[in-house]
Amino acid sequence: MLDDEKVYKRYDKDEVAFGIERLSEQVQIAWQQTRRIQVPKAYRGVENIVVAGMGGSALGIHVIVNTLSEMIKKPVIITRDYRLPGFVNSKTLVILSSFSGGTEEILYAGREAKKRKAKMMVITTGGKLAAFGKREKLPMYNFEPGDLAKQPRLGVGFTLAGTLGLLQRAGMVKVGRQEIDAFASAMSEVVDTCALDVKVSKNPAKTVAQEIEGRPILIVASEHLSASAHIMRNQISETGKQFVECHKIPKMNHYFMEGLTYPKGFVKKFVVVMLKSKFYHRQNQKRYDITAELFEKLGAKVVEYDAGGGSRFAEAGELLQFSTFTSYYLAMLNKVNPIKIPYVDWFKEELSK
Repeated sequence: MLDDEKVYKRYDKDEVAFGIERLSEQVQIAWQQTRRIQVPKAYRGVENIVVAGMGGSALGIHVIVNTLSEMIKKPVIITRDYRLPGFVNSKTLVILSSFSGGTEEILYAGREAKKRKAKMMVITTGGKLAAFGKREKLPMYNFEPGDLAKQPRLGVGFTLAGTLGLLQRAGMVKVGRQEIDAFASAMSEVVDTCALDVKVSKNPAKTVAQEIEGRPILIVASEHLSASAHIMRNQISETGKQFVECHKIPKMNHYFMEGLTYPKGFVKKFVVVMLKSKFYHRQNQKRYDITAELFEKLGAKVVEYDAGGGSRFAEAGELLQFSTFTSYYLAMLNKVNPIKIPYVDWFKEELSK
């Protein structure tokens, strides 16, 4: 099925695949465009950073925090709510991220940040948030995704490199063109093996999509790939329209396994996707083999993915591209339009009444 061109024409009428195969371009474009953004010197004096974002708009900062923590000079908190943490004040940098520019939680957070006299930055494609940024004369990455990203979850390249670019311009992170190129290069290597014209027999993303089709999914990851698991969960949920959750090793080894006892036999329905890396702590690497053994004993299907990037950051780029392809192919197998999110749209409509 996944080698049939007619399948993509039937279910991907918005041609989402065009942007997926060019995801690394988003990273390069965003990084280059943020080079022109001027950030006041006063921003360098902040003591902490809060990033406000929902759904796909917050995925990029997850990768940054999980893979580049040693390069970030200040503590970073991610908030996904209407309210900001109590410590936010004039010494806080608040980054407001909303792909659409209309996310109500982020607009509320922006107003609260203004009241507390926090330093602010904005990442958006327009809408009320862009208007807020212009009115307050904030450093802002206001980008035009075009056909490269038709939904927030498909624009992670823009928001990730955009956030990283703003942080770098503010002197908050030591990262440069070398790291960006390595990240984008890792993504391009995945495209070479996972693009639509690569047959199932030689395409890892198509193969994994077939392995996880029709089953509830549990993604397991650790350390720098925890953000990658979070992204994969979002993409499978929204793009593939299939139930998925994610957990971390070693944390899950301290409680989660006992919950597999009842209902009796339910674990047999699951497929467990384990994201492995040579950069994990050696004890975590050992935990993966033991955890996989337990799931297999309980009857679950286990699928392992070994990341192969040259650095933690590059592996995150590899997984971003791979999970985007995998969720897209899963949408084809489930015979759904990958761009539409009917339940989310319905919920937002009800909430606005």
